[in-house]
Amino acid sequence: MLFEPTTLATIGKLVAETLHKNYLVDATALFREVGLEPSQTASANARYPWLKMQALLAASARQTGDPCIGLVIGNNVRPTSFHALGFSWLASPTLFESLNRLRRYYHVVTTVPVHYDLTESEGRYIFTADYTDPRYQPTTVAIDAGLMAILKLCRTATSAHFCPLSVSITHDDLDQPERYVEAFGAPIQFSAEVNAIYFDKASLEAPLPGDNLDLVTANDKVAEHYIETLEPQRVASDVKKLLLDLLPSGDVHQNTIAGRLNRSLSTLQRQLKYEGTNFQQIRDATRHTLAEDYIRDGKLSVSQIAYLLGFSDQSNFSRAFKRWTGSTPKRYQSQL
Repeated sequence: MLFEPTTLATIGKLVAETLHKNYLVDATALFREVGLEPSQTASANARYPWLKMQALLAASARQTGDPCIGLVIGNNVRPTSFHALGFSWLASPTLFESLNRLRRYYHVVTTVPVHYDLTESEGRYIFTADYTDPRYQPTTVAIDAGLMAILKLCRTATSAHFCPLSVSITHDDLDQPERYVEAFGAPIQFSAEVNAIYFDKASLEAPLPGDNLDLVTANDKVAEHYIETLEPQRVASDVKKLLLDLLPSGDVHQNTIAGRLNRSLSTLQRQLKYEGTNFQQIRDATRHTLAEDYIRDGKLSVSQIAYLLGFSDQSNFSRAFKRWTGSTPKRYQSQL
C-alpha cells in the first residue's frame, strides 16, 4: 500500500513562529490558503501532507518577499521541532552519531522518499540529502530550511560558533549569496548536483557535552515506535521485523526477505525505494541498533554479537561497527 508523504505539524508551527517573530506576519490565512488547519500545530504528534507543507513554505516566501526565508526558519529550529529525534540528537556521544540518527529516524520528521548519507572522504565527512522520487522534490525554501536546521542542531549540541567546512545547494543563489555565507559561516556552492554539508572530521568525532546513552536509547525507542504508528503496513517495517528473526541464521539476503513477504525481488526493491530506503539501509540500521544494545548489555562477547547479527566473522562485524559509530566494538564497550 502506498501512503501520501507527511511532515510533522511542529514544522508548520516553526513556520508560523518565524512569520510572526521575524516578519510580523500572521500565518493563519496562509495555512488556510494552502489547505492546512492551523490548530494542528499544537499537537506534537500531528502531521500535515508533505505537498501542502511545500505549498506553505512557498507561500511564506511570497508573503514576506524574502526568497531566503528558509534560512530563517531553519535557524529557529529547536530539538522539540523534531520530536524524539531532537532529544536523541542532543544526547548522542558525537555529532557523527547525531547525523547517523537523522539517517535512521528521519521518517519521524517526514515520510517523503529521501536518501540521507554520511560518508568520509579526504579527512572530512560529507552529509548529503538526495530526494529520490521526482514527484516529490522540495522547494528552495524547504532545501534551505532543512540544511540550516541540521546546522542549528549541531550548534545547539556544541557551540553557537560551530561552522561546517562548506555547503552545496542545488538551487541558484537567489541573488543573495552573501546571506548564505553569513548563515552557514562557510563557502557555498550553488547549483550543485546534490544538497550537502561538508564537516571537519574532528568536529564530528569530538565528544558532546550532552552525551547520555540512557536518554539516547529511550528516545530511539520512542522514535521507532512513532514511525511504526505512522504506517503500520509499511514494507520497510515488515522487512525489519523479518530481519530480527533471520539475522542469527545468517540468511539475510534480499531474495529470502522478498520470498517471505510473497513479493518478487523487483517489487520489494520498488516499494522500498518509494518509501525512501532500500534493503541495505534497513539491514545496516537494524544491525547497528542491535549491536549497540548488545554491547551496552555487556553479557555477550564481540564474536557472539557478530554471530547474532548474521556476520560471517568478527572482523567483518568490527569494520561495520566502526563505520556506524566511528569506534571499534571493544573501544566502544570500554568507553561505556
